[in-house]
Amino acid sequence: MKRFALLGLIVLAGCGGGPSVVALDGEGQAVAGAALPADGRFALTYRHSVYKAAAEERFKATDDGFMLDAIASRDGRVLDYYELEGDRTREGNTWVLHPYEPAHFRTMPLAATRRGQRTLVTSSERVPLYGGPVHLRLVVNR
Repeated sequence: MKRFALLGLIVLAGCGGGPSVVALDGEGQAVAGAALPADGRFALTYRHSVYKAAAEERFKATDDGFMLDAIASRDGRVLDYYELEGDRTREGNTWVLHPYEPAHFRTMPLAATRRGQRTLVTSSERVPLYGGPVHLRLVVNR
């Protein structure tokens, strides 16, 4: 059974075993994934439940998982919601927070609801995570 799960991870990630970011359900089965670009950067976009604003959490793969590199939104209150210290910059009309102490993850639990429309984004793919299991775990496979 585990062999099929591993094969599913590789197929869903769209690669032949190269670096990928994968969403797993409660059983540990891959439900979505994408190949990582050479720089290891990916994002999760979603609609913030309190402010109803589009938001983006930006990550970078590391040797032992991944780290939160930045948070971005047109609504600065979304950045405040995270209660993180860091540098704020602007990218056009979008606020970007670069935390002084980025969070590091081996795995990250997340909720993927239709309301939040959480989507996995790499330089070449946009993969909706909502519409299936709500409670997921995000992992990076190197």
